[in-house]
Amino acid sequence: MTPKASMIVRQIVRNTSRITGVSTRAAVASHNGSSVLGSSSSQRRMASSMSAGDALKKLAAETPHKDVLHYDHKNVKWSLKQVNYFAEALAAGLVDAGLQPGDKVLSWLPLHFSEQHVLQFACSKAGFILYTLDPSQAKTDPEGAKEALKKAMEVTEANVLVTQEAGNDVNYIKLVEGVIPETRIFDFGDGMPFFSPRFPHLRFPIHTGFDITDKYGFMPLKHMLVPTGDLSNALSEFQIDGSTPLAGDLVIGSDGIPTKKGKVLSNEEVVKGNVWPELTSVLQKQYNKIGGVGVTF
Repeated sequence: MTPKASMIVRQIVRNTSRITGVSTRAAVASHNGSSVLGSSSSQRRMASSMSAGDALKKLAAETPHKDVLHYDHKNVKWSLKQVNYFAEALAAGLVDAGLQPGDKVLSWLPLHFSEQHVLQFACSKAGFILYTLDPSQAKTDPEGAKEALKKAMEVTEANVLVTQEAGNDVNYIKLVEGVIPETRIFDFGDGMPFFSPRFPHLRFPIHTGFDITDKYGFMPLKHMLVPTGDLSNALSEFQIDGSTPLAGDLVIGSDGIPTKKGKVLSNEEVVKGNVWPELTSVLQKQYNKIGGVGVTF
C-alpha cells in the first residue's frame, strides 16, 4: 500500500463510525470431528477447529517453497509461502480498514484469477463471508450483468465489492459505475468514507487493475495489501476456526439474476466439499495448473 493510500484508509477508520448494518462478529462455535481435509496422509490432516487460512499458514511454515499454483495466462508459479503472504496481507489490509469477521465480500472475478484464490484464503483468515457472482454474462448481455450485480449487492448486503478492471472486451469499471453511480464522482483521495444510498452497506469498491486514473471511486486491490504480520493480534477478540462461516451461496434465476441468498458454508464444509477446488488443492499441497484467459481489452 502506498503511503497516501495507507493514510487515507486509516483516516477513514479513525473519523467514521461503522455504516449501519455491518456485522460485528462472525457466528463461531466450537467443533470436534475429523480432519479439515479429510486426507489419509498425516501431512495433510489438520485439526477440525482450524480454518482454511490457518491451515495454509501452517503448511507455508512447514514447506514454504512447495509450488502449488501455476497460472498459464500469467506464466507465474506460486509457492505455499507466496499464497499465504498475499492472503495474509490482504486480510490484514481489510481488517486494518475497519472490517470485522462476519462482514460480507462480493467477488465479481473470474474463478481462474489469482486474485480470486487469494481472496478466498484472505476471507478465511479474517472471518469474512465471500459471495461470488459470475462476470461472464457481461460478454453477451451487459445490461443483464448490471442487473445481476445490482441484485447481488442488494441480497448480500456486501461491505466489499471486488471486480476486475477489464476483460474479454468488457470494461467492468464502467459496468460497476452504471450500477453504483457514486463510484464516478467519489474520490478516496479526499479521505472521506465511501457511501452509496443505493447500497448503504458498501464501504469499499475494489478493482484488480494497476492504476487509479479515472477510477478514483475505487480502491486498487494492491493498495489493500498490508503485510504487517500482525493479523492474529488484530483479530485477537475473535475466534476463527473450522466452523466459521466462509462461503455464501447466491441462488441464481434462469435469467442469470440472483434471487436470494442460499446456504452459508463453514470453512470445514468448503474444504471437505471441494467447493473451491483451488483452495482445496493448495491445502493438499497439490501442484495445480490453472488455465483461462487473462485481461484482454
